[in-house]
Amino acid sequence: MGRDDYWVAISREGELLGGGFFVTSSYVLTSTACLPGLRTREHVDLHTAQGLPLRAMVYELAEDVGLALVSVLPDPDADCSAPQADSAVKGDGWLAPYRPGPQRTVLRGTVDAVVPDRRDGGGRPLCVIELVGDPPSDGGEGYAGGPVERRTEGQDPAVIGILLDPEASGRLSGTGGGTLAAGALSSAFEVFEKLSAEYLVGLLSEGLPVPPAPPAVRADPAPPGRGEPLRKRREKASEVFETGRFMVREMNALAAENPLLARDMRPFYMRLANEVCDEAFRTLRGEPDDD
Repeated sequence: MGRDDYWVAISREGELLGGGFFVTSSYVLTSTACLPGLRTREHVDLHTAQGLPLRAMVYELAEDVGLALVSVLPDPDADCSAPQADSAVKGDGWLAPYRPGPQRTVLRGTVDAVVPDRRDGGGRPLCVIELVGDPPSDGGEGYAGGPVERRTEGQDPAVIGILLDPEASGRLSGTGGGTLAAGALSSAFEVFEKLSAEYLVGLLSEGLPVPPAPPAVRADPAPPGRGEPLRKRREKASEVFETGRFMVREMNALAAENPLLARDMRPFYMRLANEVCDEAFRTLRGEPDDD
């Protein structure tokens, strides 16, 4: 996807528990199967794809759908941006970049079906993406919690879901063990309030805290942009948020014109909120653009 540091390995006391991936710059989505016996506010250790350690804690468990949200403590050395997200359709190629060890193969294959409302007993409905492995897999033991990317020719790579553990896959697909399945990202956005479109869009209208001022005396000249008065940087940050609000209004109008688009708009709201906040932070700090 042009970058592979959005997924993480989750461990506790040196024991690998499973995978996960950033869905915002502060939260990692994973499977409850990767947090056995853990409760909210208990700490876990994360390692990015590049090996950078991060501290985190269990934020919310949604046992009825087998999903969990992990809150990540900020680290100035970590770039924890969320990946591009999208929905899947039957026939899409897919790839699961997280693997539980260097000797394990990378799972890949084809989307067999997208079933919008599957339930595990009396739990909430989950949109399930049924997957076929190429070559056929034994159910993906140890891969749970990692992202599933769309890898279809002619389309940009994007995360379409979270790989479920074999037991949950079997129950939700109704085909028993040895089945590969993912929970669609749209379901996670519906389950967790912190990932809802309303919450993410609400971030666009909230003020950002002013970062700590740099030391009064610097041995080296300030980087380009940092010499600008704080007032000007605030004005530029306000322009960034106004652009974000304009895009939200246009996206809402598009969804209103075609209600069939409304459900699939959530990944784009998430992506917009992340990019607007990232750009506003860079502006306040006087940092140059990535380009």
